[in-house]
Amino acid sequence: MKRILLTVLSCIACQGWADSAVIEFTPAEAFAKDKPVSGQVLGDNCSACHGTHGAFFNEIMPPLAGMDRDTFIRLMLAFKQGVRPTIVMNDVAKPYSREEIERMADYFSNLPAQPWSRQTLHEEK
Repeated sequence: MKRILLTVLSCIACQGWADSAVIEFTPAEAFAKDKPVSGQVLGDNCSACHGTHGAFFNEIMPPLAGMDRDTFIRLMLAFKQGVRPTIVMNDVAKPYSREEIERMADYFSNLPAQPWSRQTLHEEK
């Protein structure tokens, strides 16, 4: 019986708190004057798969460091529009605006290219 009473009282107390809480959201227009996010900050989102500064490479993950700017933009827009189907990149590219993609392209194209040391995609025996 005590447990039921405590549960009921807790629910009543929480309901009163929730009713008194006022949540205000800042409209997107309020952020319009903010400085655009840099290509480096946007590109940091790529590091989980493509490595820090886009310098990781294996047979399924191409390096982004040193990638041609126009190639990066073309690929990201193809992923964004679903023209180039992939398991992950379509969802990754979708939220970025063209301007953000261009800033990332500027960032990655200005990094030194990191050549892949292996000559083949398969393990050498």
